[in-house]
Amino acid sequence: MKMTILLISFFSVSAVANAAEPLAKRPSVERMAHACAGCHGSFGHAIAPTPTLAGKSEEDFVKAMQDFKAGQRDSSIMNRIAKAYTDEDIASMAQFFKKQ
Repeated sequence: MKMTILLISFFSVSAVANAAEPLAKRPSVERMAHACAGCHGSFGHAIAPTPTLAGKSEEDFVKAMQDFKAGQRDSSIMNRIAKAYTDEDIASMAQFFKKQ
């Protein structure tokens, strides 16, 4: 449990730091998506009681992330994580997970 919290904290801080970077210097979509693996499983195939992201429609993924970002959807941590991503990041990750 402590390791999971540590990993989530690392990726959250890392993502927040990267959010201010110009788009050309943003991490690849694969790198951003793999940061989700700690909770949502490799390539979005959840093995924990968290939602599976693999195969999720782009519309559903984007809506969920935008709701987390705006504080309109409750979560223990996703509200903070979602704020670190740009709209372009979210759209790219939605495409990535849909294909998994």
